[in-house]
Amino acid sequence: MRIRKTTKEDIRKIARLMMDEFSKPPFNEETTISSVIKSLNFYFKIGKSFVAVEDKEIVGVVIFKIRQWWEGPVIIIEDLAVKEEFKKQKVGKNLINEVEEYATIIKAKAVCFTTHRKSSSLRFYTKQGYKVDKNKLFMRKEIVY
Repeated sequence: MRIRKTTKEDIRKIARLMMDEFSKPPFNEETTISSVIKSLNFYFKIGKSFVAVEDKEIVGVVIFKIRQWWEGPVIIIEDLAVKEEFKKQKVGKNLINEVEEYATIIKAKAVCFTTHRKSSSLRFYTKQGYKVDKNKLFMRKEIVY
């Protein structure tokens, strides 16, 4: 397996991978391929991403952006997805490591993300050294049209 920067040609494959993985519990996302592609194209403009490739197949992806906070630059992971059959094979770990290496290059102060409270990935993130930030709370308000 190797990790590389994402290219424009990867977008459709990444969109399919994300739709497959995020349609499962606890996320249960309902969306269309065109909606995911639109989102990926947006992040391609404002962020960065890496893919994990095994035998020419994209088996994982991490998408992130860099924000300037008062403390300095911070990387915010927007999405991390690994194909089901490649979980527990260090794909996610290698993608996170790539982001953390990039963070050291740009001298980022932290790597942050949000995830579903019931996600099985919580154990994975804890093993990578991530902790719940006791000082921050993610808030959300649905907008009704």
